[in-house]
Amino acid sequence: MATNSKIGWTHHTMNFWWGCNKVSAECRQCYIGAIMKRGGYAPFNGPMETKNWTNPDRWDRNAASLGERHRVFTCSMSDFFHEGADRWRTEAWEIIKRCSNLDWLILTKRPELAIERLPADWSGGYPNVWLGVTCGCMESLWRLEHLHAIPATIRFVSAEPLLERMDFRPYLSWLDWIITGCERASRGTRRVMDIEWVRDINSQCKEAN
Repeated sequence: MATNSKIGWTHHTMNFWWGCNKVSAECRQCYIGAIMKRGGYAPFNGPMETKNWTNPDRWDRNAASLGERHRVFTCSMSDFFHEGADRWRTEAWEIIKRCSNLDWLILTKRPELAIERLPADWSGGYPNVWLGVTCGCMESLWRLEHLHAIPATIRFVSAEPLLERMDFRPYLSWLDWIITGCERASRGTRRVMDIEWVRDINSQCKEAN
């Protein structure tokens, strides 16, 4: 967990569980694997529940006292819809719903698993939950079809790492936000992102508006 996150698009990060396995090209240099290895948790044997789930209530009270909404990047060290976390997710949903002054940014590489893991009262989506998928290469565009099928207040894409030129035009009528970024990896292993790919996505979004 992190208060006052250094990630530019969120205030906090909250990991209800920790640990993930690689499922697509974007995962190849994922920071989670290196952290798990340094901590002695390799090979990966499934997500582990974190110990302290009290921070969200404190963040929620602070946001309310300031009359603000604060964003929480959810499961930055795992995947919220990972099958291995099924036994903890109901309690996590309860905290998310209760902390209504926080906007929970749930980013997944497993949108095909999401529908059956939503809470019973999800309906059109919790008003304080933003749902997103990772899509930094063309072979991951299928995730957008799954995302579109899920009712949500805000739907977004993380094209990070951005691995090639992407065309998001067919999806921009319902997408609310696109994050772009390069791969975080050591020099020599990092796959290069062309800044023109970012500018092209920016142009696509401007055209859609």
